Amino acid sequence: MTQQTVNHIQQLLIEALPANSAGRWLVGLSGGLDSTVLLHALTEVAGSVPIVAVHINHGLSVNADEWQRHCESVCRELGVELLVERVNIAGEGAIEERARKARLKVFQGVMSEGDILLLAHHRQDQAETVLFRLLRGAGVTGLGGIRAQRSFAGGSIVRPLLAAGRPDLEAYARAQKLAWVEDESNTDTAFDRNFLRRDILPKLRTRWPEADDNVARAARHCSEADALLQELAELDLATMAERAEPMGFSLDLVALSQLSVARQRNLLRYWLQQRFAETAGYQLLADIETQLIVGNSPESQVQGKRTLLRQFQGRLYGLSLAVHWAPGPGELSLQWSEPAGSLALPGDDWLCWQNYTVGEPLEVSSSVGWGRALARQHLERAVMVNWRSGSERCQPAGRRHSQTLKRLLQEYQLPPWLRARLPLVYIDNELAAVANLWVCEAFAANPGDEAVILQWQFPQSGAASG
Repeated sequence: MTQQTVNHIQQLLIEALPANSAGRWLVGLSGGLDSTVLLHALTEVAGSVPIVAVHINHGLSVNADEWQRHCESVCRELGVELLVERVNIAGEGAIEERARKARLKVFQGVMSEGDILLLAHHRQDQAETVLFRLLRGAGVTGLGGIRAQRSFAGGSIVRPLLAAGRPDLEAYARAQKLAWVEDESNTDTAFDRNFLRRDILPKLRTRWPEADDNVARAARHCSEADALLQELAELDLATMAERAEPMGFSLDLVALSQLSVARQRNLLRYWLQQRFAETAGYQLLADIETQLIVGNSPESQVQGKRTLLRQFQGRLYGLSLAVHWAPGPGELSLQWSEPAGSLALPGDDWLCWQNYTVGEPLEVSSSVGWGRALARQHLERAVMVNWRSGSERCQPAGRRHSQTLKRLLQEYQLPPWLRARLPLVYIDNELAAVANLWVCEAFAANPGDEAVILQWQFPQSGAASG
């Protein structure tokens, strides 16, 4: 029976790992039973693939340095390279969550393209995770539990022991005469997971001996349901006329409103995760529905952790908060001393002039037909960039009269959140161009002039405005 367990553990690794690996196999090594068994079993089946153990010293226990020395000893005996990283997890929030984020950051830092990171979660960990998430009100994605494999930092994370129970790992360790450390914090039931692990799950197993297997089976069902919901979301997204926008993306609100509420939420949950890495909870989705889909005020906005959502002209906009910027009062002017090159702006925008070849059709805005070419000779004068103060006027090239920028921008139907961000180009203190929307009449290129067109680019947006 013992040899069967050893073979079973090793077979799980063989089935989970590719026959030919382009990178290294990294193992998260705490020094505890689970990770020690994983590392040992991996050395038995790895062949010529390089193995690197990664130990993270959180410094939370008085025994932390002793655990590190233990990992160093284990790796010496197995002939495995060991990387040790010390982390500081001081800050706000639950200590468990801070420690988890610190570990992920370390793993991201040591991963290279094609590497596989192996973690030692097992069947009891899966049951604990699913129950914990259930009590927090998770949906099918969360109730799918710990994933056996996922992409990560240019490589992937693999958890080959999810089908094994802790008794299997203990039997393996005894058969191979392995030593491991015990984290004393695992007995502290003030931590939610420890409470479930030590007080609740043992009682459930007493009444239902197959509890761990049944919870794992339920998690697989939820994973399948989640996969189907993602497929539905992909099909629905294809009907939403999605567009790349400055600072994000937008969807057709009419098409979105024609879906049932459940499908709207499923689509938005998928869209926000895919486009903005935003995990949308129930309240965020409910606010989007009531304020932006049912409600129609252009001033309404809903903010998540990573995304600002607005609606304008029949479209729902998702804007990345990471690149969202508006000038403050009295934002300083920028001198564009070398107009031949690009100019970096606050908010990580940038401007540059694109050459216009004489004889080509003059570029115009598709919506209103205003000329956007400026005579190059004007760039030999003093060029400055500023932002709106509220009193600017401009006579767009081809128009007979000047108007306030406010009125022109309303006519142009530029989204309100972009209006304050518009870079205004001044030449000898006179307004010459408004972003890449139009050029003022006095600076417009005439037939035969060498001409340029202003380009205004946004960070990480995938599209320029206009």
